[in-house]
Amino acid sequence: MPKSVDAALATTQFPSWLKEVVESTRPKAQAVAEHEAWKRFADGTIPQSRHHALLCGFWPLIERFPQFLALNLLKCSYGSNSNLNAARGWLIKNLRIEQRHAEWYRDWAECSGIPRAKLFGVQRPAALTAITDWCWHICESGTLAEGMAATNFAIEGVTGDWSEIVWESGEYRLLFGEGEQKKAMKWIQAHAAYDDLHPVEALGIIYKLLGDDPSKENINKIRCAIEKSYDLYLLALDQGMALPLEEETFQAA
Repeated sequence: MPKSVDAALATTQFPSWLKEVVESTRPKAQAVAEHEAWKRFADGTIPQSRHHALLCGFWPLIERFPQFLALNLLKCSYGSNSNLNAARGWLIKNLRIEQRHAEWYRDWAECSGIPRAKLFGVQRPAALTAITDWCWHICESGTLAEGMAATNFAIEGVTGDWSEIVWESGEYRLLFGEGEQKKAMKWIQAHAAYDDLHPVEALGIIYKLLGDDPSKENINKIRCAIEKSYDLYLLALDQGMALPLEEETFQAA
């Protein structure tokens, strides 16, 4: 769990029901953050075929993240109430940030030896794209609180966790030429920020939308949305690491 989330949960900032949801889903978040794939990234031993499969596999999730925010934004009619106004402003502000992140991820893939044509057009196994399909579905058809829980809290939060592992690795960064290290690592650095407040802010909006005492049904919907994001994140990682091993470890272009 991101340090910013843990710090916020330790205060009275959030109600007990929301803290319990986060704690009950923590084991699944840890399974994603501590996956073997990120350990192999960090120690520089990830085979190139698996490295490319994972970067290409997660590209639709990264590329469409601004669209997930846009789908949630459609639920925020300005003037309806102050909580929807706050969500609307937050989503609008972060749309451009997510677009910039997509560009940095593209640069990371290119520095890793993946041509743009392959990144944009490769056929991906269903297990690698299920997470993207789920995020689109919940942001289009779910409530605003569910969509933000699945994406801005769950996906962004656990991505920050594993990004820290890779960012702190000297071995991984040395796989890139000295002139390309900054460009290759920029997306990772942005998501590994110890003070990233996006997941905390998302929780804050979810709290404002549902209040101090939501129904058990609404609480369960938030929990299920978070858990499914973690489950499908893990499925994608398992699929990427299930490819046949190659003797060569990853080498940047």
